[in-house]
Order: sequence, then structure tokens, then C-alpha cells
Amino acid sequence: MAQKSLLQMLEELASRVRSLEREKSEAEAKMQAFEREKAQAAATIEALELAERQAAIKIEELEREKKQAVLTVQGLEREVGELGALIALASEKVDEMLKDVATADSSQPRVVSPPATSRAR
Repeated sequence: MAQKSLLQMLEELASRVRSLEREKSEAEAKMQAFEREKAQAAATIEALELAERQAAIKIEELEREKKQAVLTVQGLEREVGELGALIALASEKVDEMLKDVATADSSQPRVVSPPATSRAR
């Protein structure tokens, strides 16, 4: 009986060893899966950080373009103001010239041409 019980104990022990080996195998597979997921997560983080840096660069570029556009608009607004002032000045000069011409015309007698029929006689 003692031999059977020893044999039975050895079988149980062997069964337990096989069970532990299966658990170890499963645990190793899970660890490998976790390592793959960890590597994927690291790659995703790296890609996101790269995208964030690229977005920051693009934002800075757009801000520079915006500042340049503001400066261009301000320059154009100045030019519009200057052109408005020039137009007003030119308008005043034209008005003066028209007044001078009107004054000169009224101070000088007009030459009246005879009708075409009276020239023919």
C-alpha cells in the first residue's frame, strides 16, 4: 500500500508539474502579448508626439502668415487713406481750375461765329 501511495503521490506530483508548466506557458504568452501591446502603445505615443510637434510648427507658421497678412492689410489701409487724400486734393484742384476757367470765360467776350448761311453770301 505504501508503494501505491508513493506511486500515486508521484503521479499527482507529475500532474501538478504539467499543470504548472501549462500555466507558465500561458503566462509567458500573456507576457509576450503585453510586451507587443506595450510596444504598440509606445509607437502610438511617439506618433502622437510627432503629430503634436508638427501641429505646433504649423500653428507657428500660420501665426506668422497671419501677422504678415495684418501688416499687409495695415499697409493697404494706409495707401487707401493716402489715395483718398490725393483724390480730395485733386478734386479741389479741378474745382479751382473750373472756377478759373469759368471766371476767365465770363471776363472775356465771346466770339460769335456767323451762321453758315450768312458766310455764303
